Parts: sequence; structure tokens; C-alpha cells
Amino acid sequence: MKRIFYSLTFVWILFAGTACNASWTSGTYVAHAPTYAEMLQLTETNNGQLSGVLSHVELRQDGSVSSEQTPVDGTVDSHQLTIKFPTILSFITGKSLSGTINGNTIHLQTVDSSGNVASEEFVRSTPAQFKTYSDEMKLKGQRIMYNTKLLNLAQKYHETVANAEDWMAGAEAHAQKIPNAKAGYEKIEEEMKSLVSREKTTTDSVSRTQIAVAVTQEDIAGEQLDIQVQQVWDLGIGDAGSKLEEKFAGWDGNCGTDQELRKQGANDQTIDVWDRVCKEVVAERAKFEPVYKRLSEQRADLKSFQVAAQAHRKALVNEANRSQ
Repeated sequence: MKRIFYSLTFVWILFAGTACNASWTSGTYVAHAPTYAEMLQLTETNNGQLSGVLSHVELRQDGSVSSEQTPVDGTVDSHQLTIKFPTILSFITGKSLSGTINGNTIHLQTVDSSGNVASEEFVRSTPAQFKTYSDEMKLKGQRIMYNTKLLNLAQKYHETVANAEDWMAGAEAHAQKIPNAKAGYEKIEEEMKSLVSREKTTTDSVSRTQIAVAVTQEDIAGEQLDIQVQQVWDLGIGDAGSKLEEKFAGWDGNCGTDQELRKQGANDQTIDVWDRVCKEVVAERAKFEPVYKRLSEQRADLKSFQVAAQAHRKALVNEANRSQ
């Protein structure tokens, strides 16, 4: 009886050992680093054949997160194993990897695009742990993208401040020339009046015609002055000022607190840059708005003056033509 018992026990141990050895590779293995996480889920059959799935999540420099998943197959013989992929993956060079398995760890040799060989370590784990690593990278990515967005916005606002300063300096310089522009219109009008008066006292028809032509030429000079004023005030100062006014008006002026920015993922450096630029924008808007309003009123006044001058010139041209 004892011999029979020991024999049965030996057979059970041998069977159990063979069964365990046949599937000891099966399981979930996870590799991770600051910028990526991978999960290798393997099933091993009794003849050393492997099948499964490889999942990859990667954090890019711009904060975006990419993910790929592919079925795999391969073989395991003692502590040596080979993993094959049906297609070439973006994160692995070639369509197969080889390595070793020792205990709960799989070491796979990887080759990058430059031909450098490295060893990647997969440790027996769980899908939940892989998800934890993936979620951490997504959170890092969100923070990177938020910092980038805030810094880009700070750069944009800094440029707006600089443009506003340039605009105010240029507009103020041209505003000082408005009296000269009005004087130019008045000079043209006075010359036209003088010509019309001379035409009325001229008896020679040819001379009257020549004077009428001179009146028309003065009107053309007035139109050229109109074009110059339009180019400076409407196409230059007016359009640029209007766009700046829209930018300032479209911003709510809320810089946010350090605590609020950190909660969104901003780091200390980004917060420092943003806080400084945001305060510049607040101060610049307060400076720009009254200047823009005043100069817009001056432009409107000059526009009214132009319209009146145009009407006067037209009347003088008509009068000169009737006198011929």
C-alpha cells in the first residue's frame, strides 16, 4: 500500500510540474518609463507557443499621448523567448523581438532607428497597473499642453502690448499733422476760389477755359490729398487700431491666481511669465483705450472736414465750368 501511495504521489507531482511548466510564461507584464508604458499579455500553450497582445502608450514632447495595440505570437524555450508582430510598429524597429524570461521578469532586446540596442524590462503585473501608468502620462500630457498654451498666450499678449505701443506712437505723430492736412485742404480751396474769381473777370474764352482746367487740376490735387489721408488714417492707423481694440475688448482681464493656474497644471516658471505679461496687458489696455477713443474722434473730425472740403471743391469746379 505504501509503495502504491508513493507511486501515485510521484505521478501527481510530475503531472503538476509538467502542467505548470507548460504555462508558466502566461500572464500580464508591464514595462514603463517617464514617457511610455507597455503591457504584454501572453498565453503559452504546452508546446511553447505564445500568443497575446502588446499595448503601447507614449507621451510626446508636445503633450499629446499616442496609443497602439497589436496582436503578437512567438515561442518560448526554457528561458529564451521570441515575440513577433504582424506589422511594423511605430515604437519598435523590425517585426520581432527576442529576449529572456526569469521569474516574473521578461527582458526584451529593442533596436531604435539609429541601430542602438537596449533592453526593455517587463515585470509581471496587472492591467490595472498599466492603466495607472497610462493615466499618469495623460495627466503629464495635459500639464505640458496647458503650460505650452499659457506660454503661447503670454507671447501673443506680449506682442499685442508692443504693437499697441507702436500704434500709439505712430498715431500720435500723425495726429499732430492733422492741422497741416486741414491747412493743405484750405490752401487748395483758396487757390480754386482765386482762380474762379479771375475767370469771372477774364473776357477771353481761351483764357477762361485754361483757368477752368486749372480749377479742375486743383480739385485733383485735393483728391490726391484725400488718398494720402485715407492711406495713413484708414488703411494704416484705423485698421491696425481697430484690430488692437478688438483684441483688448475680447479679453476679460482675468489673470487668475497662482493656485488656480497650478490646479490646471502650470509650473512655477510658466506662472511667473504669465503673471508678468498679464499685468502688462491690463496696464496697456487701460492706457490704450482712451488714446484710441481720442484719436478715433480726431479721425472722425478730419473725415467731416474732408467731406466738406470735397463739397466745396465740387461746387467751385461746377462754377468754373459754367463761367466758360
